[in-house]
Amino acid sequence: MSTPAEAAPPRGAGPRLATRVFSAMVLVVLAGAGTLLVVSLLLAPTVFHWHLDQAGVLADSDVSDHVEEAFAVAALASTGVGVLAALAVAAAGSLLVARRLADPIALTANTTRRLAAGDYTARVEQPQMGPELAALTESVNLLAQRLEDTERSRIQLIVDLAHELRTPTASIQATVEAIADRVLPADDETLATLSDQSQRLSRLIDDLASVSRAEERAFRLSLTTIDAVEAARAAATAGAARFARAGVTLHAPEGPPLNVLADPDRLGEVLDELLVNSLHHCRDGDSVTITAARRGATADITVTDTGSGFDPNEAERLFQRFYRADPARGNPTGSGIGLTVARALIEAQHGTLTAGSPGHGAGAHFTISLPTTAS
Repeated sequence: MSTPAEAAPPRGAGPRLATRVFSAMVLVVLAGAGTLLVVSLLLAPTVFHWHLDQAGVLADSDVSDHVEEAFAVAALASTGVGVLAALAVAAAGSLLVARRLADPIALTANTTRRLAAGDYTARVEQPQMGPELAALTESVNLLAQRLEDTERSRIQLIVDLAHELRTPTASIQATVEAIADRVLPADDETLATLSDQSQRLSRLIDDLASVSRAEERAFRLSLTTIDAVEAARAAATAGAARFARAGVTLHAPEGPPLNVLADPDRLGEVLDELLVNSLHHCRDGDSVTITAARRGATADITVTDTGSGFDPNEAERLFQRFYRADPARGNPTGSGIGLTVARALIEAQHGTLTAGSPGHGAGAHFTISLPTTAS
């Protein structure tokens, strides 16, 4: 296998960068040497004759002829040797610089070819050749890291998907076989079971599309200055009927306007998801409270409930795909990726979404932090 610096360039690309840089620097040296020689030959005799006249040496004397001949030979010899020496030194320096410049670029090209071939572990070492090459190296390594993370996420998504699909598909298959074997009648109740499981598959497919777009940041955002307090109130108003039917008290935030930079529609989606999540973990008589407060350069919108809570060590795992802290009490029809999408949406708006709980049975809270703007 060829080394990075020896990798063959694409056809029709012309000479290597090192060759072109070396040739350009040699041409510069030759041009400078030629200019020096021409200027010396034109200017030196005039200056020399002027000094001879000042010294009183007759222009037609034998001494003058000998001196001029000696000067010409000395000038040509010294200039020629100097030019050759300068050319040799410049050529050696040019070759070194050209290789030092070309090797990191060749290594970067080789790394990108490995990435294109599916080797997402490929990385470029910092060449220590200035900020431009350092920025190029950092960009390639960042791209490689993103590709590696995406590939790892894709593989994990396939594993998770297989696990999630197993239950509804197994249920549908078992029901169909039971009907075929006449163990179950093909009545409305059996058909309703099949319909529920097929709808679950459909919801799972839709949710997977959502989480895929979220993790790849493949959604559009329209960031603008909005009132976080008003956005939270709107979410509470939209969910009031659901909470009333469940017997759970919902408290909307109060206080002066709190301007944040966010997408109003996407923020509304996230707040709705947090409220639904809290409602699913509350019983009749529990309560959910939304608050909004400034914290330095950010604004915190917190949804706090008095529901089932979770183990504090599970806080980060709640945002993983398909993870359910309490599946026995959670939403039986949910896919477990709502919080994954919610965090991705908030992070795309330059904010954060975190979770916390004192423990099981002690309630939970979810906090959105977004950058504030001037009132």
